[in-house]
Amino acid sequence: MGEHIRQASGSKTGSPLFLASPERVRVGDGKDVKMSRPIEDGRITRRDLLKGAAGVAGSVAVGSLAGPDLARAIPRRRLAPTKVVVMTQELTAGAGNAGTPSIKDFEDTHPNISIELLDVDAAKFQAMMAAGQPPDIWRTQAPLIPQWAKRGQLLNLDKYFNSSDLLHPANLTAANNYYRYKNGKIGVGPRYGMVKDWSPDETVWIRTDLFKGTGIHIPGPTDKWTYDDLWEIALKLKRKNKSLRWILDVANGYAWIDRHVMVQLASIGKSLYPKDFSRINLTNNPAAMDAFRYSFRYSQHKFDLGPENPNPDGWSGPGFVSGKIAMTQYGYWFLGMVSDSGGAVVNNSRLLAAPRWKGGKHLDPTITATGWVISARTKNPDATWEVFEWYMGGKPARDRAGIGWGVPAQRSLFDRLPTKTAVQRNAKKTLLHELPASKAVLQYNPFLVGLADNTAVATAYQKYLADAAKGKISFKSFMQKVESDTNRAIKVGKQG
Repeated sequence: MGEHIRQASGSKTGSPLFLASPERVRVGDGKDVKMSRPIEDGRITRRDLLKGAAGVAGSVAVGSLAGPDLARAIPRRRLAPTKVVVMTQELTAGAGNAGTPSIKDFEDTHPNISIELLDVDAAKFQAMMAAGQPPDIWRTQAPLIPQWAKRGQLLNLDKYFNSSDLLHPANLTAANNYYRYKNGKIGVGPRYGMVKDWSPDETVWIRTDLFKGTGIHIPGPTDKWTYDDLWEIALKLKRKNKSLRWILDVANGYAWIDRHVMVQLASIGKSLYPKDFSRINLTNNPAAMDAFRYSFRYSQHKFDLGPENPNPDGWSGPGFVSGKIAMTQYGYWFLGMVSDSGGAVVNNSRLLAAPRWKGGKHLDPTITATGWVISARTKNPDATWEVFEWYMGGKPARDRAGIGWGVPAQRSLFDRLPTKTAVQRNAKKTLLHELPASKAVLQYNPFLVGLADNTAVATAYQKYLADAAKGKISFKSFMQKVESDTNRAIKVGKQG
């Protein structure tokens, strides 16, 4: 989920994708925590937003004349003075660091281009889009790409990538395919952006010290294991350690429950949606019901961080660091928080490969893929690309690769992954093992439009979860409500 915090000098909490507060800043793989307000709750309607932002990306003339060394030293285009508006939490106007570079670092080497940095704010973004004046660059996640690309709101960046000295398509990891879209399919066609970093997101972090003396076998970093194994471990740990309140954070507090289920279903050749994405296939889809029922068991037993077993931190990061949460299903990016926190968590954490679902293929893709896109309405595409290329392919990208808050977007930066401590070496070993399983690309529903970290599926799941877990409604009724809410959202999205 995102896509929590990273100021290279320290880390504190997580933040929603489009509702960030000043103290909630990070540069990991977009693991965003609390539910941000869905777009339909704003005073600007979804249709107003999409109509105001509509536009078709025109072709742009590009040319890169300098070699890689010179490109890093000086701007490659002599541009008239211009301003680029960027809405993100990955930059700062103040003093920068490896995790959050300063816009001044860019402006010092690009004197004709200034950056206007906007805080990530859902209401402001909606207003700018509705007015037809979106930011030149904005931060986003994989599930949101289809809704913008299919409406022509994103700039086709193929020509820029193909002529770049810093960003070569052949050097990009498979996670970047989430920023490609054509004819209703993610992973093919033009590039509209790229990840800033990413992680195989179905891996599991374990606090090994909470298992000492229990006799419970913990899989090795690259061992083959299953979701049934994970459930058995959770059951045994609760029996052995009854005072431990939170056993496992499931799908980032269920904000990513549909993404999580989509991976499980993809591994056995199933899907939540038909090919035209006209509805969600849930109550008449035994495979989907089985996957949701599996996660629901953690709520029934109060093993999770759901609404019936709330955690005061709002996400599992602080609790894992302090030894109050035994396991969390986060990706490699969480290494950054583990490493920065120091103390016992550094010596007692292990990253495990993703569990396998029901005898299916081993899949472990990113489900967040947080990155940047460029607006099709930008008035200065060349200058905007300069900012994009600097952050994604220049010194900020190289610095970011070495701090553990996500996997680099470029393969050539893998040698910068941190390996000083045992937990860093463990995480890298697990990561390299998972790379073949990380190439899958989920097909997100383009009609579930909005800006929130969680889709309508996850919003509905969280809405009705407590009543279901307490037995006030049956599991079947729970799923019917999720299905009904989701299909209403899809219907509204199709009208946009």
